[in-house]
Amino acid sequence: MVVSTITEARVPASLPRILKDYTKSAIRTQPKDLLIWSMSKGTPPPVKERLEFPVPESSSGISPGVLRVLHRQLNGEGSVTWEQLLEVCQAMGVAEETAQDAWHRAGGGDGGTVEWDHILSHIAALSTHSMLEALQLVMLTLSDDPVGHRVQCGTLLDHYHRLHTHTNITPTDQYTEAVNYLNDIANYQDGLLSPSDLSRSSCPPLQ
Repeated sequence: MVVSTITEARVPASLPRILKDYTKSAIRTQPKDLLIWSMSKGTPPPVKERLEFPVPESSSGISPGVLRVLHRQLNGEGSVTWEQLLEVCQAMGVAEETAQDAWHRAGGGDGGTVEWDHILSHIAALSTHSMLEALQLVMLTLSDDPVGHRVQCGTLLDHYHRLHTHTNITPTDQYTEAVNYLNDIANYQDGLLSPSDLSRSSCPPLQ
C-alpha cells in the first residue's frame, strides 16, 4: 500500500503582484532572450520606460529605448568594467561585437575601467549612419525632457568632440563652425539644445 501525504502549498501574498510586474516589464522591454534578461543582476532591473512599437530593428540591437536602459544601468557607476558593460548588453540583446567595438574605441583594454559617457558616444555612433543621427540618439538617451528631448549644450558638444576627434587628429574648420553655431543657438535657449536644432537647414553639416 502506498501512503501519500498531501500538504498545503502556501503562496506568498506578494507573488501575484511580483508576477504581474514581471510580465508588464517583459512586455514593455521585449528582450530578445527572456532567460538572460530575467537573470540580470543589474539594479534597477533593465526595463524600458515604455513600449517601443514597432520594435526598432538594427544589427547592433540598439534602439533609443535600449540605450536609455544601458544609460540608466551604467551611468551611476561613472566608470564601468568590461564585465559590467557586457552583462547589461547581453540582458538587453545588444550585439557583443557592438559592445566590444564601443569599449575599445572608448579606450578600454583587457582590464581596468572606462567612463560610461565615452562608451555611450561610440555605441551611438556604431548604431547609426551619420554624426547627426549619432548625436540625436545621444540626446534621446540623456534627456529627461519627454517632449523636446533637450540637453545641455556643453554635454552634447562633449559627445560631438569625442566622436569627431576619433576620426580626425585635430578639429576641422567645419567642426569649429558647427560648434560655434550650436553655441549661438543654445544661448537663446537657456543653454539647451534639442535634436531638431541639429537638423536645421542653417546648421553646418556635422562631421
